[in-house]
Amino acid sequence: MSERDDWKLRKIELEFNAYGKNKGQYTGSIRFQNGDFESFQFKIRPDMAQAYIDIIADDIVRGAESLGERLLVSLGLKESPPVNTTVD
Repeated sequence: MSERDDWKLRKIELEFNAYGKNKGQYTGSIRFQNGDFESFQFKIRPDMAQAYIDIIADDIVRGAESLGERLLVSLGLKESPPVNTTVD
């Protein structure tokens, strides 16, 4: 396959609109690029955004929980979990 035909997802972006035409809704874009640096982009309309959010929702929650735990430990508000030192 030539670089010209080797398209890769370059960027996916979702954002909450606080004002404007889509106020209170998510919109975004998806961009693909090939090895010759040609690219094309699709808009993610508000009616399409929820499907993408549903796909990543569980990972967002896990990431937020992990970040919260590490923040509490780093601030000294919670003890660090014990490290498993046994070797199997």
